[in-house]
Amino acid sequence: MKTKNIYAVILLLATVLWLPFSCTKENFTETTDTSPNINSFLAEHEDYSLFAEALKNSGAASYLDAWGTYTVFAPDNDAMQTFLQSEGKNKVGDLSESEVKDLVNLHIVQDTVSTGQFRDGKIQRNSVFGMFITTGVQNIEGESYFVLNKESKIVMPNIRTGNGVIHGVDKVFTKVTNTVMEEIEADPNLSLFAEALRLTGVDALLNKKENEQFFSVLAVSNTAFAQRGFNNIQDLVDKYNHTGNPKSPEDSLYMHIAYHVLPDLKYVSDLAFSSSHSTQVPREVLLVKVDREKILLNEEEWLGNLEEGAEIDRQASDNTTVNGVLHYIKDDIYIKQRQPFRVDWDPADQPELELAGVYRRGNLPVPKGFLKDVTWGGAESASLNYVGVAGGSSAGSAFGDYLDIYLRAAVIPWIEFKTPVVVRGRYKVWIGWRTVARNGVEGAGNIIDTYINGVKLSRSLNHGEYRIRSIPERELEALGYKKHVSANANNYNCKMVGIVDIDITDRQTLRLESKTNQGAQFWLDFIQFIPIDQEQIYPQFDTEGNAVYP
Repeated sequence: MKTKNIYAVILLLATVLWLPFSCTKENFTETTDTSPNINSFLAEHEDYSLFAEALKNSGAASYLDAWGTYTVFAPDNDAMQTFLQSEGKNKVGDLSESEVKDLVNLHIVQDTVSTGQFRDGKIQRNSVFGMFITTGVQNIEGESYFVLNKESKIVMPNIRTGNGVIHGVDKVFTKVTNTVMEEIEADPNLSLFAEALRLTGVDALLNKKENEQFFSVLAVSNTAFAQRGFNNIQDLVDKYNHTGNPKSPEDSLYMHIAYHVLPDLKYVSDLAFSSSHSTQVPREVLLVKVDREKILLNEEEWLGNLEEGAEIDRQASDNTTVNGVLHYIKDDIYIKQRQPFRVDWDPADQPELELAGVYRRGNLPVPKGFLKDVTWGGAESASLNYVGVAGGSSAGSAFGDYLDIYLRAAVIPWIEFKTPVVVRGRYKVWIGWRTVARNGVEGAGNIIDTYINGVKLSRSLNHGEYRIRSIPERELEALGYKKHVSANANNYNCKMVGIVDIDITDRQTLRLESKTNQGAQFWLDFIQFIPIDQEQIYPQFDTEGNAVYP
């Protein structure tokens, strides 16, 4: 398979995460002369005559002189001369047809991309050749420049033409030829990691070039291993190898090393875009947290304690290979073995509400698109309301707030949440709400089904249903109901909507879907995942979020 076909991967990103770069001076200018097209502009500028000749010889000049939208990263004549000498050529005409086409295609993107769009560590659309072009900023001799693929400085940015944008660069892009494994083996400071890959047989996976398989590898340096007390391969074997066969997928050493491999092409920006990623170890995911400019792996707060994560070395990462991308991490990462653990979750606890200044202190209409981890159906104008101070007949809610959702078939037919991380296991799922019945008639609410990761749970709830207060709490629990709040609040009800098997320790997708169209609000207060063998009624929760026991 040709290298250019290996990179033809479509990345569907709904938004671009801003990962800022630090720099002292922006040495970026912009021109607005749109009279010539790209090919004409380069042909008329002596500093770029050699690349213009390459465009002509490759056949690209014709379409770069026609209507369209392109970005060309044009090497100047000095860069072209250096490239030709490195290839043992005297002039552009000495390049073969395939060589000149590869040279040109490496530097063309079929989209208009200005430096103002270099926000995610790479240009989102790959080059005509198929490679992604990575972006960064470096301070060179007191001036800041955009640097592409860690090797090529933009010296003439943002030249607007009739059919796109030109950026002049001072070095020809290098055509990659190494696999991920070959790239790892080429770095002496990754020698122990490379040896572990070979011992476990994961190296064969990372050497594959066929079938358009792509891998992202989080490599651990010898230095990082040494910080953990691993100085040679025997140290790793003694620690992890428990079956005697490190090539067995059931072996702990195999799983430890395979956990550093993601089965997809993911640059740093792609890693930062999602909070979790699948690994080569089935059902084991990697958690990602963004802390300003830091990208942290498996950092989380657990049982009140902060478990520090491994930071990605952004400067050293994003190394493109023919079958994936190589990253460096500053510490090792580990599969975390956990027992099922209860999750007591306030679904109104959303970071955007905290930033809005109303969190647990005021009310706010919430339009579509405002919350990253909450989506809902209905018209674009269909909003929900955040009630940050529950008072009057709604007083007593857990954490003192709730979400007011017009969850009915004709308005907001469904709403989906990303939950906190739920550890793999079997759970009872409880939904707590403040009863709101249509016209005050008990039971006159909408029938709502709950789905976890697309699977419907067994019991629907009616949000117009009041909690039965005439029977003991343990009898009520046997019927699948309880009071989740500690306050003497008769209007709050909580129902066990089903039992779910969580297969992967990760954030889950919880969906609430109305099957009816009663004109009554749904005041959603609390959601719980409680392991089936644990206490289900207590603790209850007060308006400050404190756990209250009998």
